[in-house]
Amino acid sequence: MQMTLLTTDEACELLRCKPDSLKTLRDSWIHGVHYVKRGRGPTAPVLYNRELILDWLVNQDAPETHQAAIEHFRRSLPSGQKRTISRKPKG
Repeated sequence: MQMTLLTTDEACELLRCKPDSLKTLRDSWIHGVHYVKRGRGPTAPVLYNRELILDWLVNQDAPETHQAAIEHFRRSLPSGQKRTISRKPKG
């Protein structure tokens, strides 16, 4: 799955909302999926996952459908890939 990260201003433009409304929406979103913070602390910039925010917007009334998109996104990350360990033969 493609991932485009948006700044707060870009996410507000996409959703046609104000930054305070976007901050409120984050309460129902998953950190590391719908958004990430760059750094620590209350003033750390937040970046938003464009594709999952759009999916959330379209599927607000179908949480199971949006959950499928979340699972697909997680599987698409390098950390979600199944890894095979190849061992060199002894000898």
